Amino acid sequence: MLIYFVRHGQTEDNVQGIIQGHKDTPLNDHGRKESERLAKRLKDLDIHEAWSSPLARAKETAEIILDHHPNIKLKLHDGIKERYLGSMEGRRRKRGEHAPDDAESSHDLLLRVTEWFDEFLSGHIPLEPLPDSHHQQQHNHHNHHHHHELGKSYHEMLVQKEEESERIDNENKSEKKILIVSHGAWLSCLLQFILHKLKFGISPKVNLNQPCYNTSIMLIKVEFNHSKQIWNGKLESWGDIKHLDDMRDQEIKEVTDDVKG
Repeated sequence: MLIYFVRHGQTEDNVQGIIQGHKDTPLNDHGRKESERLAKRLKDLDIHEAWSSPLARAKETAEIILDHHPNIKLKLHDGIKERYLGSMEGRRRKRGEHAPDDAESSHDLLLRVTEWFDEFLSGHIPLEPLPDSHHQQQHNHHNHHHHHELGKSYHEMLVQKEEESERIDNENKSEKKILIVSHGAWLSCLLQFILHKLKFGISPKVNLNQPCYNTSIMLIKVEFNHSKQIWNGKLESWGDIKHLDDMRDQEIKEVTDDVKG
């Protein structure tokens, strides 16, 4: 399964260096242009499912992407919202200023990110492939059927089992691609979780020093190990804005909402 995590497009508060958190700000014109560039880049991607934070800047980004995927219904979830920063929201952060007491703590943000991601993965555990012995048994039964007149109901049962086996095989062979649009501090928290807690691997091409730009892609590939009952994963990209190559000088590097404390 490939999970395309995307940070929302640019807002005026991003430009002004204003803390947003749960403040519901829309995209600005540049943010819509960024989102349209990303949408064009992903238009041929066979998206199976799409999620977004309910905050306007993320939701609008997701909707622009899904203009090219009209059959995909957007799912909203509070678990993907940006970190709540309390009385700090709506103003600039002072140099060295930490999150206020009424903000969501870094620990609580990590718990929220962890709970959402665990729940998300639990809902996407693939069907366990049937053992090779089952396929051989099916083959033997069919051969036996050709030589003996077995009851119709028994034959139908064999056909049903074989169809189920083929369905499981086909579902597991088709790699699902899922879009999730969120926020800078949320994605930075998820990055630390998958690398340090889940011990996901990192592709050699990934540069972790790359900023989490607006509309940047964080791509994760995950596979479920049925024998160990765990997810294995690999970070395939971080801060990827190839769709904005000619606009890099207009992009904001700082994630203002990524506050310590």
